Amino acid sequence: MRITQIISLLSFALLAVPCYGQWAGREKQFAAVEKTFGDPPGMTRLDPVSRVWADAKNKRIVVDGYIALRGGPLEMLACPVGTKEHESIIAVFSKAHIIHAGLLAVGAETGSPVKWDPEYAAPTGSEIQVFALWKDEDGKKQTVDTRKWVHVVGTKDQTLDVNFVFAGSGFWKDPDTGKKEYLAESGDLICVSNFSTATLDVPMESSMANSGLMFDTFTERIPDKDTPVRIVLQVVDAKQAAKTRDKLAANPENPLTTPVEPQPSESEITEAKKQESKLLELIGEPREP
Repeated sequence: MRITQIISLLSFALLAVPCYGQWAGREKQFAAVEKTFGDPPGMTRLDPVSRVWADAKNKRIVVDGYIALRGGPLEMLACPVGTKEHESIIAVFSKAHIIHAGLLAVGAETGSPVKWDPEYAAPTGSEIQVFALWKDEDGKKQTVDTRKWVHVVGTKDQTLDVNFVFAGSGFWKDPDTGKKEYLAESGDLICVSNFSTATLDVPMESSMANSGLMFDTFTERIPDKDTPVRIVLQVVDAKQAAKTRDKLAANPENPLTTPVEPQPSESEITEAKKQESKLLELIGEPREP
C-alpha cells in the first residue's frame, strides 16, 4: 500500500473516534518529546497532531511517547496517552487507529485477534518487532528491543521471547448513531496480555486476569519515568517470521522456554551493531525552538 493511500484510511478512521485535540494533562511530557526528537530521516509524518511517521521502503513506523510505568504488573507494552498508563510501560502520542493505518501503509497484514470460545486460538498477523530509542541522562543515544523490558513473572531474569503480531483489533458500531469506534482506542495498543481488542498482541496464551498476569516490568532496565521514548515498529521479514511460527508450533504449551542460544559469530555481532547504528539515526535532530 502506498503512503499516499493512507489519507483515505485515516479519513475513514477519524470518523470512528471523537476529535482528540491536544494532549490534555500531558503537555509537559509532550513538550519534552518535541525537544528530544526530530523528524526521523526519510519518513513521512502521518498526522499533524500525532507523533507518528511511516517508512514504506523499510517497512516500519515510528511513534513518540514517554515512560509511563517502571514498576508493576503489565497488560500492555504501550498504550495511547490517557488510557492505560497504570499497566503500560510506554504511553504514545498517537491514537491507535493511526498506528493501525500506518502499519497497513508499510505493508503489514492484519490477522485476527485472540479467540477464547469455543477454545483458545492465539492472535495472528504480520510479526512486528518493537524497539525503543531514547537519550540517557548524559545525552547519549540508546536503543533496546523492548522485549527486554518485559519480565516473566516468577523467574529471575527471563524476558518476553516472542515478537508481537498485528492482530488488528476491530470496530464497534453504535446502534443508535451508526458511528464506528476503533476498539483499541481504550488502551489496547501493544499488549502482553491477550485482548480481543488489541492492535498488536503476543502470539501465545497470556492471561489478562490480574491474578494470573504473566509479565511485569524489568524495572532496572527501564529509563526514568517520563523519559521521552521513540518506538520503532518494524515489520519482520517473511523468512524470520516463518522461524517464529515454527518455534511456536514446536512448543505451544510454553513458547517462552527456548534452548540456550549459541554465542553470536563475529559477522552477527557486526550486523547487530550496524542495525543499532541505523536505529539510532531515527532519533533525528529536534527543531530549533
